Amino acid sequence: MKEDPSCINGRSSSFCAAFQGNRTDRTVSSCSGTIRAPSIPCSHLSRPTLIERGPLGAPMPVTTNGHDVHSELTAVLTPMEQERNRLAVTGRSLTEEEQRRLSQLNRLAPLIRNALDVITEAETGLQPAPVPEAVVATLRDGRYDGGNGEVALELRVDGAGSGVISADLFRVDTAGRQYVASMRTAPGMRVNLGDGRWPIVGQDEDSRKSTGTLTLTRQSPQTDTLVGILHFEAPLTGLPVRRDLSFVVERTSDSLRHVGIEMEIEDDVEPPKPRTFGDREITIETALADAGIETYVAGMASKIPSNPNGWDNAQLHALMKDVAQASLLRRAWDLHLLILSRSTDQGLLGIMFDTTDPLPRQGAAVFASEIRGIQGIDHERKLIQTTIHELGHALNLAHRFERTVGRSDSTSFMNYDWRFKGGSRRDEFWSKFRYTFDADELEFLRHGPLAPLIPGGEPFHSINYWADGSGGYAPYLPEVPIADFKLVLKPPQSGPLFTFAQPVFLEVELTNQTGRPLDMPSFLLDPKAGFLEILIRRHTGQSSRGIDGARSFIPVVQRCFDRGVAHADRVQPGGSMTNNLNLTYGSGGFSFAEPGTYEVTAVLAIMDESNNRELVVRSQPLRIRVATPKSNLEEKDALDLLRDDVGLYLALGGSSALPKVADRLDEVVNRRREKMGTSDPVTASIIRAKAIDAQRPYIRLIDGKFKRQAGNPNEAAKLLKSLDDKALENFDSTTITGTRQLLSKIHNTAG
Repeated sequence: MKEDPSCINGRSSSFCAAFQGNRTDRTVSSCSGTIRAPSIPCSHLSRPTLIERGPLGAPMPVTTNGHDVHSELTAVLTPMEQERNRLAVTGRSLTEEEQRRLSQLNRLAPLIRNALDVITEAETGLQPAPVPEAVVATLRDGRYDGGNGEVALELRVDGAGSGVISADLFRVDTAGRQYVASMRTAPGMRVNLGDGRWPIVGQDEDSRKSTGTLTLTRQSPQTDTLVGILHFEAPLTGLPVRRDLSFVVERTSDSLRHVGIEMEIEDDVEPPKPRTFGDREITIETALADAGIETYVAGMASKIPSNPNGWDNAQLHALMKDVAQASLLRRAWDLHLLILSRSTDQGLLGIMFDTTDPLPRQGAAVFASEIRGIQGIDHERKLIQTTIHELGHALNLAHRFERTVGRSDSTSFMNYDWRFKGGSRRDEFWSKFRYTFDADELEFLRHGPLAPLIPGGEPFHSINYWADGSGGYAPYLPEVPIADFKLVLKPPQSGPLFTFAQPVFLEVELTNQTGRPLDMPSFLLDPKAGFLEILIRRHTGQSSRGIDGARSFIPVVQRCFDRGVAHADRVQPGGSMTNNLNLTYGSGGFSFAEPGTYEVTAVLAIMDESNNRELVVRSQPLRIRVATPKSNLEEKDALDLLRDDVGLYLALGGSSALPKVADRLDEVVNRRREKMGTSDPVTASIIRAKAIDAQRPYIRLIDGKFKRQAGNPNEAAKLLKSLDDKALENFDSTTITGTRQLLSKIHNTAG
């Protein structure tokens, strides 16, 4: 095509080439139909002298044959940019046709915008016409999607709920999009949707933060298209700083977030049934919808063979890996839910997996038969509450009664009925229960940063959403020394010095000093149950008596019990209960990966039901030391021992789902045992874990079929027998006792 010589402005020559001539029937093809372009001679696109002056010297709009050229070009550009935004935020790889179309739109849209710039350019010395005020139209709550071709946004408007506007931002390229940051309106203030402009805070993937502003305008009262501007004052990865970031978004849903739920059910187990509350039917779906989360079915449900002996943590981990159809290799808005009969632990109602194999917070299990076996309760209500509770954990919600939260007076999904206000107030809890979350929880679910919220993102307890002053109350637990209980941490029998990369086992002991016998739930001293917190701080040589700066050890599994049916120990006055602590590896990685001195402190939130109060008991810090490597062998072994999959294997007490890890650890044992024997602490720990796993039966999904794998008690006994008294000294007293009891149990079972 010969270019019109009248296209003398360099900015518009390519545009003119694309839209040459004076034809009156000019169209631009679109994925959503055909866009009719105005009949505009190209000669008019580059002549600023055509801009006439009106009253007070303001420029008049360019017209051609009575047409307002600016308006007609805008009418072409708007649907083109909307289509470009839709293609840019699909969240998947584009088809060849879609990629061709996106490239075309990326080429043409800027040309049309340049032409608009030419048309509105005034003669030298003239100012452009004042921009008319935008039509005032109230923003509608809901989720909006769009962007500007380079940055995609998922925008959430929540004026009636939490009073927050938030968004997740993604960089867009030909392969899809990549998350870079999240933003929300400033905490502590409710937005007025009529303001149009609000202060914001942003946070990127590397936890860098920035303040800034957000401007939103609804294009017209008849549409749900918003034109927005983001402005950040400090750098966030992949985003402009101190420059306006313009975008267009369209309303796509009443909900604020969406998540897929892939549900697998054990044979002869029924999923939660609907429950009537007031004039509404409550289900898992409606409860999450009330929180602003739309759910959809992900994958096809599998029927899991029954397991009459119950499921332990390692078996559950293997089962979830086997049956998950949605990928576990990337973070995504998908949750894997197992509805099973019961666990191997009496009174365990549900668990949440926070393993790093491969990513944390991707699944949960609920033990429906255990719940339906509880006497004197509304079973379906409890089952719905427990299921939402576990899914809440998978979305990084903590227990309300935890020490750092301090809200045992809550009637949220995330509290326990038996733990309400210190305990013994189940009826009061249920009379006030409304199938909802607390305000700070709702605000986090709807507007929290993507990384600590999305399944497969940051580990459990990676964000203190309750502490930002935007919905929660200050903790009221009295964290002061009390004489009723004594909490002590104890090292292994060999002492507090650990070999480099040695798994760390300690003992925790709680002594009853109340002067009366007490029935204490056995899970009270299990960090996975949420009552006992283990704080770890690297010792720097400076004296410190507080716990500031210490980090919490977060286990790879969160377990939720009901005290009414869980096993309890009768602890006499002056008597004690103990538990072993495997602190080797948690959801945050290895706790003691570097040589040096560490201080470990135990903090226990305990209920005093007789006085209706909450107590916090703290141990004295236990100082332990991790030695530096003494040989090249230890350095080489550390490359194997400090891998995430190895850490998970040791935390679970072995796992059939990690066969390559078992082989790798066999090589480590063979190298070390040859030089140091089984009394080597690393060797002893690996042998113990392999023995525990050897005696486990499994139900595995292999080649599309479930198969039962029997345990090998003979192999387990052989391994345990190799651990003599010297080898067992590498463990604490409770672990030693449990190891010997396991060997005795295997012998008794064998007859």
